[in-house]
This record gives sequence, C-alpha cells and structure tokens, in this order.
Amino acid sequence: MKNIRLLIVDDEPLAHKVLESYCNKIDFVEVVGNCYDGISTINFLNKQPVDALLLDIQMPDLTGLELLDSLKNDSPKVIFTTAYTNYALQGFDYDQVIDYLHKPIRITRFLKAIERLKKQLALEQSLRSEPIAPLPIIEQNEFISLKDKKTIYKIRLTDIQYIQSWGNYLKVFLDDGDVKMVRKTIKDMEAELPTSLFERIHKSYIVHRKKVRAIEGNQVKLDEMTLPIGKSYVMLVKERLV
Repeated sequence: MKNIRLLIVDDEPLAHKVLESYCNKIDFVEVVGNCYDGISTINFLNKQPVDALLLDIQMPDLTGLELLDSLKNDSPKVIFTTAYTNYALQGFDYDQVIDYLHKPIRITRFLKAIERLKKQLALEQSLRSEPIAPLPIIEQNEFISLKDKKTIYKIRLTDIQYIQSWGNYLKVFLDDGDVKMVRKTIKDMEAELPTSLFERIHKSYIVHRKKVRAIEGNQVKLDEMTLPIGKSYVMLVKERLV
C-alpha cells in the first residue's frame, strides 16, 4: 500500500509539533501539509488531494464541523483531534470520520486511529476493484457471513462490537480490531440481527448490547470507543441498555 498522505489542521502550533512527531515514527504515513484554519485548508485541498485530515474542531473562521459541511462529499477521511469531546461526537454524523482523539493525545491511541484509517483505505480500495456479489446472511442465529474482497468470512455475532453505516456500505467492527465492509443498508442489517444481542442507537450505528460499558448522557461507551445516541433513540436505548 502506498503512503497515507495526511494534512494536519489545527490552530495551535504545538499540536502540529506533537502530531508531526507521531507521524514521523510511522513508515507509511506522510505529512504533506499544515493548515491553521478552515479557509487555508480549503485552499490547500483545492490544489493538492490528501488521504486524510488530522482535524481540530475549535478553530478561527470555520470550525472543523463547518469545514466538513463546506467540503461535503469531497472531503478526505477525517480523524478528529480535539479537546472537546462533545463536539467530536457530532462528527459521527459524517461518513468520512474515522475516529476522534481527545487531547492530550497519547501515541498509543494515535497509532490505533492510524491503523483504523489504514484498514479503511485498504477496504475501500479493494471494494473499488472487486465486483459486488450477493452476500449470505445469518446462519442459525449465531453467525453472520460477510464478504470481504474475494473471501466470505463466517463471523460469530458475539465477536461484533458495533456496526456503522458508511454511505452505501456498512463497516462491521470486531473485537480483535479487524473491520469488515459490506454493501448493505443499516436498516436491512438491523432486521437480520437478533434484537436480544444488538441495539440500534443512532441512524448510523448498531451496537452489541454486551459490549456497552456505560451510558453517559447521549453517549454509549464501549471499551475504547464512544458513540452518539440519536435523539429519536435516547429513550429506548436507556430503557433497554441500562
């Protein structure tokens, strides 16, 4: 796989220094630019495409979320780097958001986010080159069959952490850190999964009930991930998962 080209977008010079030092430790990551506000970021992207943004949220001119709105479907992938967790959760409404990192960012957590980004880019590249085939669905209420590249994997339902809608696809996140991508709507997947094990918490998310560690406000906390609860799902989620 070719190097992942990253653009760092943050209004704090120290944040650039920290993130660049982390990126320099990863062989397959290349920092191609530094921007300190939303306007300069748009100008940069108009001249040079990148694979992903390391994007702060609270910035002058445009916030990170407003920047994504202005880019719409032309945005590269995004890893939020922010001190404001509540704002970052709003970013999960955007398909291009891979992860968010809460400042101060530990390098171990940064590496996990980059691995997620790497897997996502590889998955999308393989999907562009492979024909879409019909997928088998649940077998005996214990497994689900997912086609990734040319291989059909038999996935144990208890190994699934959560499922995310991603445009015309779904991303299935597993306990071992692996991610499978299939062409299917989240509505269809929700209908196929047993309600005793899975709960829809948002228009874009389904979680495994037993993987939920806590509910704080309008957020569901898993082991290393925090997901938003959609406004129309709040009451049901709190009734069923508490």
